[in-house]
Amino acid sequence: MPKIPIIMPQLGESIAEATVVRLTANVGEQIETDQEVLEVETNKAVMSVTTPCPGVIHSFIVEVNETYDVGSVLGYIEASVEDAERLNAAQISVASHGFTNNEQRSQDFFADSESESPRDLQIPMSENGARFQSPRVRARLLQLGFHPQDIGVIPGTGAANRVTLRDLESYVTEVEQHPSKKASPMRLAVADSMRRSWTRPLATLGVSISLEPILAHRKTLSPSPGPALYLAKALAVALSEYPQSAARLVGDKIILPSSIDIGVAVEVEDGVIVPVFTSLDKQPLAALPAQYKKFLHAAREKRLPEEAKRPSLASVTNFGTLGVHWATPIPLPNETLIMGLGYGEKRPYWDEKTERFVPRLEAELTISFDHRVIDGGQSGRLVRRIMELLAKPELL
Repeated sequence: MPKIPIIMPQLGESIAEATVVRLTANVGEQIETDQEVLEVETNKAVMSVTTPCPGVIHSFIVEVNETYDVGSVLGYIEASVEDAERLNAAQISVASHGFTNNEQRSQDFFADSESESPRDLQIPMSENGARFQSPRVRARLLQLGFHPQDIGVIPGTGAANRVTLRDLESYVTEVEQHPSKKASPMRLAVADSMRRSWTRPLATLGVSISLEPILAHRKTLSPSPGPALYLAKALAVALSEYPQSAARLVGDKIILPSSIDIGVAVEVEDGVIVPVFTSLDKQPLAALPAQYKKFLHAAREKRLPEEAKRPSLASVTNFGTLGVHWATPIPLPNETLIMGLGYGEKRPYWDEKTERFVPRLEAELTISFDHRVIDGGQSGRLVRRIMELLAKPELL
């Protein structure tokens, strides 16, 4: 008679393994469909493992008080040919619809041999399953100083492509064979900030703006502010008028700002530093170039003054200096949003007064924001106000 495996099921979205605590059926016992045959314990509860079809318990291949991964074979049932064919057909259907990512799509899911490897089994499971790590893998990651994201490139051989401890050790051995260097403290700090930032749902929108009003206004000031300072000042004024857009979500509370502090991203060796302008909405635009020059020099020396180190509500970045037209910058963990300015170029613009196309220097303005705090309409109104201010920079 065909032997059908009893498999450790997916016991919860974040459950990667479970411990067998009791066998509730005996070898040779006649069983029915969905009859409990084992009890297993996770870090959340004691749960039952049931049978996929009627038959006779052929064997158990597990030990009580031992822990097994989801997808592991726990035992076998001797079943009818009809049930074996029915379950095998159902399993193939699940695999064909993409509910498993296993590279090996074995056609003999129901084996006549107890030596079959669990990694060859097609376990119906969410494709997100590969993101979860067992406690043993997590402990080893911590010991190695790795983050869970660091193993996203590892092809897992566990159930639903989970990364096993053996997979992790093989990956570490492979990595050690490649040329490498110690990451700088700056690079590690940037990586940590971006990991924490990415835990939030972020959204981005963009618009085209004319740079000509800014360029014309710059000629009236000496020293003249750069485009990033115009953007930062406009953002500060707009946020003072729409403080909800500068709020932070902490638990079940919306924390409104007490000061409109805006950062300006500065590229330094192996990273980025963001000096902060305190109460920027209240500072005159003409005073910003000297302050920015001081911050720029200090940032490149990695010796920012204390007043420039305070957490910012938002920041700006001028990726247009790199020839980039459009980007989706990521706000720092303490920030609700970040605005970016793209590369300026001449484009045809329809002039309603003359009813003809005229050349105009334009660039893309983007805003990436924490969608838990800011919605699309709110961000759109904020950007529209910033556009109005940049179109009339004398208002800044």
